[in-house]
Amino acid sequence: MMIHRQTLRVLSALFLVLLLSPAKSQDIHFTLKHMAPLAFNPAQTGAFYGSYRLSGLYRDQYRSVIGSAAFMTPTFSIDVPVIRGFKKTDWVGVGLFFYSDKSGTGGLTQSSFKVSAAYHLALNKKGTSILSIAYQTGAIQRKVSDPTKLVFGDFLESNGMTNLDQGTADDMNKGFLDHVGGIRYSNKFNKTDEFFIGFSADKFGRPDWSVVTTGGNYRLYPRVFAQAGLSRVMSNKIKFSPNISFQKVLKAPENTIVLQGLFDYLYSKEKEIILKGGLGYRSGAGIGDAIQVMLGGELKGINVMLGYDVNISPLSGASGTVGGFELAAQYIGKVYKRPKPDPVIFCPRF
Repeated sequence: MMIHRQTLRVLSALFLVLLLSPAKSQDIHFTLKHMAPLAFNPAQTGAFYGSYRLSGLYRDQYRSVIGSAAFMTPTFSIDVPVIRGFKKTDWVGVGLFFYSDKSGTGGLTQSSFKVSAAYHLALNKKGTSILSIAYQTGAIQRKVSDPTKLVFGDFLESNGMTNLDQGTADDMNKGFLDHVGGIRYSNKFNKTDEFFIGFSADKFGRPDWSVVTTGGNYRLYPRVFAQAGLSRVMSNKIKFSPNISFQKVLKAPENTIVLQGLFDYLYSKEKEIILKGGLGYRSGAGIGDAIQVMLGGELKGINVMLGYDVNISPLSGASGTVGGFELAAQYIGKVYKRPKPDPVIFCPRF
């Protein structure tokens, strides 16, 4: 099957824009983005075939370098398509998303609970071309669990002779309300092949990112995220899904580019077993930040995947090339209504 020329032009333009940008890794990121659909673009809320979707992911990063102070990030989300839209081919999706990111000896923790809603607008009668527009909001809380374990520069310079008043955990606990907007376009070429492109932005209004309750005024600029990809069945056994994503905080010099290629292999149609795997690359200083390895499988709708980052950044000498590790699971449930046939009265003839 030939891919539509306009789609190829869009992909080519996106590749040129991203590859010509300076590439340095920063900000929170996941290797298995597709297993955390509400984490980066709320326009994916309710964008699936089924009644409800449960998604969970846990990331552990740089444990080989900083031990128990490693970055630990669990996430969980649930989303459902709830009601039909203004047209029969439109629908509305709602979802809940939670994450917690903890790191450092002082236990710096960032956590958030958000709600999202998306309207999926069909652009043609068959409903194969969909434009999704979404909004997500929720509180983000930042705190330091144990400030007494923090060590500052002047303390090191004085060989530990300075008596620092580091405050208490209550002094380092602050939050703000985050607002996220997202848009996504998807187009199905046939029953199996699909193209998508999406864009989202958060941290509107430049919220205060400082962790101290009194003083401090570190204002954030919005973070933007863009992603495009294809899903194509290559044979009766193999499906190939490449994607490219871009992430950046405005006014900051750093940005992150990720290239990935995922394969699905139908191992058993009768037992509903699909094997999954793929490779990826995340940009960063020097030759890049990491090579991504992804492995997993699907059994009767339960999708489980492992992600591993082979660190190739200047930190690889200290990390021993051990970057991040991810474990993710996802399940799409289908609830079917039972038919209610009219009662039949049996009246035998005498």
